[in-house]
Amino acid sequence: MSQSPVRSLAAQSRRQLLLMAVAVFIGLLALVTVFSFYQISQAGKNYMRLDAIKLEQKLAADPNYPLPQSDTVSAYRDWQAIPKSVRDLFSSKPIQPDDPIEIQRINDSGTREYGYLLYSDQHLSQGLYLVEFEAAEKIEALAAMIVERSLADASVLIAAFMLVLVTVIGLLFNNALKPLKELVAWSARVKAHPDQAINVRFSVREVNQIADHLMASLQQVREYNQREQQFLKHASHELRTPLAIMQASLDTLSLRIDDKDASYPALQRASRANINMMALSESLLWLARQHPDKARQSKVDLGSLCATLVDELAYLAAHKPVTVHIDNQSDYISIERELWRIAIANLTRNALTYSASGVIEIKITNGQFSIANPIDSGVNENQIGFGLGLQLVERIAGQLNWHFEFQCDAQMARAIINWEAAHNLRDEP
Repeated sequence: MSQSPVRSLAAQSRRQLLLMAVAVFIGLLALVTVFSFYQISQAGKNYMRLDAIKLEQKLAADPNYPLPQSDTVSAYRDWQAIPKSVRDLFSSKPIQPDDPIEIQRINDSGTREYGYLLYSDQHLSQGLYLVEFEAAEKIEALAAMIVERSLADASVLIAAFMLVLVTVIGLLFNNALKPLKELVAWSARVKAHPDQAINVRFSVREVNQIADHLMASLQQVREYNQREQQFLKHASHELRTPLAIMQASLDTLSLRIDDKDASYPALQRASRANINMMALSESLLWLARQHPDKARQSKVDLGSLCATLVDELAYLAAHKPVTVHIDNQSDYISIERELWRIAIANLTRNALTYSASGVIEIKITNGQFSIANPIDSGVNENQIGFGLGLQLVERIAGQLNWHFEFQCDAQMARAIINWEAAHNLRDEP
């Protein structure tokens, strides 16, 4: 389904204003055209009425005044005096004083012409019938000329009127949109300096209400983030001491227990898990800082580190027919080792935990890590997520400007971390 292009409110307003102006211009021209034809018709009828009144006045002054009798204009004192061939063209019975009756006919010479019959009794008690015939070509040429000149004059006037109207409406739109533009500029300042109180009053009450709502929402988010940061900071601080004690105890036990002892593998797993918890605690502390320091980079063999992580976490899939294939195409590169290790460990742990029978594919390059594991068709996509681990990977990627993507379809779950763009940006002078 195609989506309409996104435009600014000002651009949409200008476009709609232009469309409205074009529609009004065309509508007014259509009205002018109809009105011109109406006026031509009325002018012809009024002109014929004036002819009849003038003739009546002459007959009232001189009863013997000769009535005109020609191919174009004829006058008669009563209905029966009109030739029957002419009467039948207009009406079968005497007409009443009203607008002239109009007809079209082909005369004896084969010429198309318009005929008009008018009855007038303004100055004569018995009235007067006036009959006129004009060549259709002459009438239509005259009408076309009048309409053409009317449209030309009207177009200029309408264009001038529309220019003034559009200018006025455009100024009104600009004035109406000015508070919204100020609101956008204010929100940009708030985004650039979220910790500063940027209060401003606009000239429109509704815009002020929007700004107040935005500030209230921003304050709620800020307070939530502060509580989250405080919780992470305190929790991580509280965990550091017991984790350090546990690690010291595990190190002491490892010195006293021979590596051939049956409990030695369990001791090693506990030690690795404690080391992971210590690294996780340090990462949470780093993420909890409002402006975290730049993480230290070091030269890392990504393939070797990943293989170590897979060995450490292999117990998660010990009872499943799952194998792990690592396609390592990376070299020694400078990267945030501990954060990379935590992120990759979480992704690997998730894959080993939720993988169905088959092969877990891991591919490593100098700029990207990807891992894909098969899943059962009946497993809900929401069950494949990994809670705090996913959030931690997302936040680490966000802080380091890495690109993180998690995809899931009916057969495979895939996770990708790409740090190439972030490193290229960092290397630019």
